[in-house]
Amino acid sequence: MALAQALGLDVHSVRDAFEGGPLVSTWMAGKLARIKGDDYTPEFPLALALKDVRLALEQADPDRFGVLAALAREWSAVVERGHGGDDVMVVTRSLEG
Repeated sequence: MALAQALGLDVHSVRDAFEGGPLVSTWMAGKLARIKGDDYTPEFPLALALKDVRLALEQADPDRFGVLAALAREWSAVVERGHGGDDVMVVTRSLEG
């Protein structure tokens, strides 16, 4: 959604286009609906997801998993802004300009 916004596309239209499509799982459809309703009550808190990412990074080759390290940095920043108890999808807010 953040990429759609950065490209000047109507975010609501892009979100609607994803709904019911073959690339959206039932889980993701539920998350999209919650994002659309600005509902970030925790189903899986961001702080717990970040813990899992950090555990994976401890075992990963940093040269091969730079994307995972970047994800950890982004999620850490969102947690530091006080959103660790919110649902993991709250990270979408940090990408919106």
